Amino acid sequence: PEQIEFEQKFAKEIGVKYALGVSSGSSALYLALLALDIGPGDEVITTPYTWIITTNAIAAVGARPIFVDTLDDFNIDPDEIKKAITPKTKAILPMHVAGHICDMTSISRIARDNHLFIIEDAAQAFCTIYNGRRAGSFSQAAAFSINPMKILHAYGEAGVVAIFTQAMLEGR
Repeated sequence: PEQIEFEQKFAKEIGVKYALGVSSGSSALYLALLALDIGPGDEVITTPYTWIITTNAIAAVGARPIFVDTLDDFNIDPDEIKKAITPKTKAILPMHVAGHICDMTSISRIARDNHLFIIEDAAQAFCTIYNGRRAGSFSQAAAFSINPMKILHAYGEAGVVAIFTQAMLEGR
């Protein structure tokens, strides 16, 4: 019952419908990709300025990471995202660096205009706010890490994958 209560409170706190506690932030990212049916032949635009699991999770589902540069705040550059989109691109995976949320207004517009999913790597951004919304609420799925080095921490490894309703997924 404690896990269910935690998941419900977590979802409410960040403004999503569902949150599922998992073994690590790495598992959360991997499961978010799987939940959106990202796999072989797909490309996922992300930044190399991240922890290795961002790239590993993309590769583990059989997709190809496409790296783009960052802005001066070390978050992914939306202009570079636009340049990297191909017919194989299925998702954008921004990583919010050190509690600084990416330019989600621009990224959301790019995703909407190109019918792409957004999967937020929010491992370093629990409870941070951008334009009145929490990290993890700008995407179809988001991954959070909960370990002793994070803002929300656990005694050991833990994670949360946050996901919106099926209707929101279909509407992107």
